[in-house]
Amino acid sequence: MKRLLVVNNTNQSHKIMEAMPIFESATTTFARKYQTDRLTTLFNLNTNVNKYKKKEVIYAEGNHPVQLFYIKKGIVKTYKCNSEGKELITGIYGEGEYLGYVALLEETVYKDIAVAVEYAELAVIPKDEFEGIMETDWQVARKFINLLAKDITDKEQLLLGLAYNSLRKKVAEALILLSLKYKDAIKISRDNLAAIAGTATESLIRTLGEFRQEKLIEISEGYITIINESKLRTMLN
Repeated sequence: MKRLLVVNNTNQSHKIMEAMPIFESATTTFARKYQTDRLTTLFNLNTNVNKYKKKEVIYAEGNHPVQLFYIKKGIVKTYKCNSEGKELITGIYGEGEYLGYVALLEETVYKDIAVAVEYAELAVIPKDEFEGIMETDWQVARKFINLLAKDITDKEQLLLGLAYNSLRKKVAEALILLSLKYKDAIKISRDNLAAIAGTATESLIRTLGEFRQEKLIEISEGYITIINESKLRTMLN
């Protein structure tokens, strides 16, 4: 099946075309350089990058989304606050992950707050450009369908964990989650870690001390290093 792609005559457009598939079949996709989708390519080439300091707000609850975020560097948390100001972490995002897509796809306002846990760099593309790609690229549409499905599953597991998991299991699960986001040792405030685990800071600190004595983790100058991940994972079963 022949396909015609019309793009603006710019260097960036030529790069995007060069990286995109030249034809597709039911079983195989052939590309000039590598298999990718238009959105990933666009973000990799995008020089429109916002930089955020530690604890800086990226978007606030109730804001209308006007762009899609892609994390190029750093860690971002999303959370909600109760009437007493206590945080409930709704998501932790690291390099290579998208942020703010739920509100874009639902065409609603943001339902939580996004803040940089550490210095972060986020590439952005406008809402209308994202919607255009979603309407014309099946690969991108399928990616975000999968992300939405995973988001629902993660939220269900979060609620079940808060309701039924033991303290040790909550802390172990939070540490394993963060180990997937950080390239090296975990550097996060105890308050943030407690919010992710869904427990009080004092209880978290006590549990971290137990894990340290059991040689499951090491703690040095505020950094947490997992040294026995397999045993931590057995707590999740």
